[in-house]
Amino acid sequence: MIDSLVALLVAFIATFYALRLWIPAAKSFGLVGRDINKRDQPEVAEAGGFAVVLGIALGLFTYLFLKAVWGTGTHLAEIYATIATLIFAGFVGFVDDILGWKKGLPQWFKPLLTLFLALPFATLALLYPQYNSFAVFGIPLWFYALVLVPIGVVGASNAVNMLAGYNGLEAGISAIVLFFLGLKAYVLGNLWVAYMAFIGLSALLAFLYYNWYPAKVFPGDTLTYAMGAYIAALAILGNMELFAVALFALYFAELVLKARSRFRAENFGVPDENNVLHPRYDKIYSVTHVFLRIPGMTERKLVFWILSIQLIISVAAFFVL
Repeated sequence: MIDSLVALLVAFIATFYALRLWIPAAKSFGLVGRDINKRDQPEVAEAGGFAVVLGIALGLFTYLFLKAVWGTGTHLAEIYATIATLIFAGFVGFVDDILGWKKGLPQWFKPLLTLFLALPFATLALLYPQYNSFAVFGIPLWFYALVLVPIGVVGASNAVNMLAGYNGLEAGISAIVLFFLGLKAYVLGNLWVAYMAFIGLSALLAFLYYNWYPAKVFPGDTLTYAMGAYIAALAILGNMELFAVALFALYFAELVLKARSRFRAENFGVPDENNVLHPRYDKIYSVTHVFLRIPGMTERKLVFWILSIQLIISVAAFFVL
């Protein structure tokens, strides 16, 4: 137990202080974006998600090291595969952030590039058949490893990137999802998966200190790709794929709505002089657009309502699945 608590602390402290250094550094060399949901559109440091990736990786390394010290090291391959996927996903997102959120990687290229994120877990599934939780449905191992795992990893890493654009939204949803994944894993007896989820949650809480309204740092694709891949990894390791799919209900709704605009619509609202947000489009192309039609909607209120819905979905999924 002490090893997991120390790992949680390492993840939080590493993320917190990395951001403390990153925010002024990013501003000094111009890696900033404008907060479009505010009337004065202040400049905010970009790519803060790298600190979360760093914090989780250091937390997991600490967890593995302490397990080795106590002589209870297990699941090394699985945890190292998770770290590799997390870091590569963060790297892909960071490259996109560095190139610029309007001039970054082509939209069609991102899902293709994230396909490589699935390699560590496709390999794990082939080596350890017990991770094929769909075997009870008659799904062969090769189909699970080579088709379902890539779909899950690529889908999750890109999904978190869709419902975004508001202070605290991306990290807030990811934090709720990781909490319930960890809780479900704990109930199922997969304590090591639960600890991994809570290590991720710890890093996200440190990030939210700086990302909550009014944000001092944006997550960028660095965080969204990394969190999606991390969530998918934990779902696979804990045999919780169906539970994770249920937790992603809002993302499925976002996918359907975004498809209406051929993925061209943006989530942002149009702020007035009081920072009350108004719809940017005549039609609804995002979950966020639903709330922008409510009179007097502010960024804080919108994030609160979406996180509340995610919480309700998560509680329902936890008790039903």
